[in-house]
Amino acid sequence: MGGRSWGVRVVAGVVLGGVLASGCADGDGRQQAAGSREQARVGELAWGTCPEPSEAEAQVWGAAEHRPAYAQHAARLRCGTLTVPLDWAAPRGRRLELAVAVLPSTGGGRAEPLALNPGGPGVSGRLMPVGVAGGGARGLLDRYDLVGLDVRGTGRSRPAACPAAESLDAGPRPAAPARRFARAYWDRLARAHAACAEADPAWVASLTTADAARDLEALRTALDAPRLHYYGVSWGTSLGATYRTLFPSRSGRMLLESVMSPDPDLRGLLEGVTRAREERFEGFTGWLAGRSGRYRLGATTGEVRTRLLALRDRLTARPLRTPAGTYGRAEADQYLDAEPAGRAEAATALVALARGRAPGGGGDGKARAAAPPLVAPFAGTALLCSQVTHAGSFAEQWAAYGERRAAYPVLGATRPMIPGSGEVPGTSTCAGLPAPARPPVEPGRAGGPLLLVAHRDEVVTPLPWARAMRARTGGSLLVVADGEHGTLASGGCAGRVTAFFAGSDEPPVREAVCEPRGAASGARPRDDRGHVA
Repeated sequence: MGGRSWGVRVVAGVVLGGVLASGCADGDGRQQAAGSREQARVGELAWGTCPEPSEAEAQVWGAAEHRPAYAQHAARLRCGTLTVPLDWAAPRGRRLELAVAVLPSTGGGRAEPLALNPGGPGVSGRLMPVGVAGGGARGLLDRYDLVGLDVRGTGRSRPAACPAAESLDAGPRPAAPARRFARAYWDRLARAHAACAEADPAWVASLTTADAARDLEALRTALDAPRLHYYGVSWGTSLGATYRTLFPSRSGRMLLESVMSPDPDLRGLLEGVTRAREERFEGFTGWLAGRSGRYRLGATTGEVRTRLLALRDRLTARPLRTPAGTYGRAEADQYLDAEPAGRAEAATALVALARGRAPGGGGDGKARAAAPPLVAPFAGTALLCSQVTHAGSFAEQWAAYGERRAAYPVLGATRPMIPGSGEVPGTSTCAGLPAPARPPVEPGRAGGPLLLVAHRDEVVTPLPWARAMRARTGGSLLVVADGEHGTLASGGCAGRVTAFFAGSDEPPVREAVCEPRGAASGARPRDDRGHVA
């Protein structure tokens, strides 16, 4: 087991009579009907046998790619359930069991817990310790117990579902929908959400970021740890910032990557993502202009922009129909919205379309992102919507959509790919959900070292959000010079993760840049300080 781990030292004091055979939450959030588990007290952590990972869990957390390493770490994993109140404002009421997994440290000293969260919101994080230990940040095990938790409503912690909303089909969607079409979709989604909320109002009302942060504090107490260290990605940064604000004296070292905006206005979030995508398109035009001899789409950014938008207009009016597929406005927008790593592929496809041919490879040439297999969609919606304001009115969201279309003429009409944005542009996934009983926790300053990490060219959580969060919370900012989202622990700058949590790489006062580097001849990539990824 390695050193004296906080999570392992307390097993004897918290096991309830009878070993948990599955290590899972019970699935209904109520007290058990019979047996010793009925007596579980709030804050108790009961250990049991770890369940076999599902196929989705194995794929997401590395078993498919790194089976020997996965098996090695999974064999040492400790699993259990943490009992918390459904409503922290009524701790004597209904209870909920959260699925927990701890990968004990392999170091020789006393280990403190480092909690991990992959974001989503709604992604199961229970097995994230195995994924992190099998990647570039494996050195964290030298001094920390890695702690995974399925936050309330996700994974094995009573996954929240709303089948009527999750199965809702918007039907054939125009690239720029009419107000009537968007309103009809909004109303159907709102009715589905309202019905699910009315079925168990207390349960839905408990799916908040603040309650998830209080669950983290209960976990710290159950692990008998003086402080909780934390590494959160994407929505996990909101969870971390909330925990740090609510429990400033208990917050240890904290790394927040791909940082969510500290401003809870949903309109502002959608505007920020759209602006970042528009800027990425402008970068794409400059990239193409610099390669005019290869792609012949224009020698200046202005020429490229004019030619690409004319091509999109042509495909909008007269879609190209081929045996490989039909190419219209939606397909053109996907290519115009190319990520930096996919520019060459998108450029080749655009050249083919300009010549009236289907892009090579069939279909539209761009892989569709499959729905994340570990996401509880309704939980993710509720957790996100508990954090935002100005989300309940269709008129307001539709007006904001019109403003984005005017301000960002290239991609402003398309759906921003961020939680909170409805399937139909101009709508919101928050439609029909009751407003949270308490306002979101505004991020503030606290003790414990804080490192914010942003990826320079990403559009899911744009760099300006990390700078805005830093202005509220303090800490330091590391900018990774790529366009990825939440990949620090597995990329060429992964050494920064272990160095920060080791305390040997204190972050700068303001900002620093990490340029991911890969070595030739199969050498392992190193970041700009030589840390092995």
